[in-house]
Amino acid sequence: MIVTAEIQAAVATATGSPLSIQIITVLILLGLGFAYFRFLGGKSRGLAARAGK
Repeated sequence: MIVTAEIQAAVATATGSPLSIQIITVLILLGLGFAYFRFLGGKSRGLAARAGK
């Protein structure tokens, strides 16, 4: 649920911003998402695999 709030906040920040800011925001979100699922994957393989689909 916290991740959803962070994504909504990032999208709100990126809306109306220059393209470079939007690209940076997307890269940060992708990095956070990758780290998040990587962390979950270490704890519970099934959950990460299901969420990754």
